[in-house]
Amino acid sequence: MELQAFLGAGALPAIGSDGLALRVLRRQDASDWHTYLRDPAVTRHTSWRLAGVADLEQLIAACLAGQPAGPVRLAIADTASDRLRGTIGFNEISAPHQRAEIAYDLAPELWNRGIASRACAAVAAWALGSLGLQRVQATVLDSNLASRRVLERAGFHAEGLLAAYRVVRGEPRDFWMYARTRDARPRR
Repeated sequence: MELQAFLGAGALPAIGSDGLALRVLRRQDASDWHTYLRDPAVTRHTSWRLAGVADLEQLIAACLAGQPAGPVRLAIADTASDRLRGTIGFNEISAPHQRAEIAYDLAPELWNRGIASRACAAVAAWALGSLGLQRVQATVLDSNLASRRVLERAGFHAEGLLAAYRVVRGEPRDFWMYARTRDARPRR
């Protein structure tokens, strides 16, 4: 699934936060994105590893290129200034398996307001409905309690701990797998 499929699925979902809306990322968003991602408090409990703003310019270019299995990321933008305040989207999309891995980040001055949870819930519901996916999943570094709470408030369920799932800053780390499915079958 590519960016055009997202846009072809109708209007982007409302994220339920006054003064913020989703829009397509733009190349000029890289600087605003980098401004908050370079804060160690933002990336401490994530697998982000940025050398500089050029890394984000490349990620935005990949999102805009619209590769079928490539990343799709949207800006969470201030409606008054149109300035990027966060992002949300999918790092990986598997159309044959009708699933995607959601990812999000938010400028720290907007933390603890429920914005990430509302955005995550809205985008997941949109993906499971309008985009026709069966599953939206997330992997969360075991130390990232805030992100686990975001997902739980957004209707995701913990499925288990993945041992040594990814190498983060040179160390194998454990990640929790969370998912939200279209039919929300009871968990075993």
